Amino acid sequence: MRSLLENELPLVTYLIELANLPVELETLRVVPMEDGGMGSLTIAPVGRSFGSAAAECHFWDTDGTLVSAVLNLDLSGAPLEVDVWRVDFGPLAGWPRRADLLAGPPN
Repeated sequence: MRSLLENELPLVTYLIELANLPVELETLRVVPMEDGGMGSLTIAPVGRSFGSAAAECHFWDTDGTLVSAVLNLDLSGAPLEVDVWRVDFGPLAGWPRRADLLAGPPN
């Protein structure tokens, strides 16, 4: 369990803001998910059940591959995970800057 890394903050902050959730990012603790290096994060406490998707955005990875990111909530409406998915299932080449993020799913 760890705090968010500096390079993860723009994406997680953006998704929290899109979902309009009152979350203090400094208090979040995360565990990287085993997703082949795509960057998904489970948010503590671990072991909760999926409730709903709260926000979605997308961006182009540094190698030009499309990436989708979704903030999922647990059954009580608390942040559960940030699910990051590269369309080619490869590892994330680089985390996006705030200016790189586009709201909603890729078209």
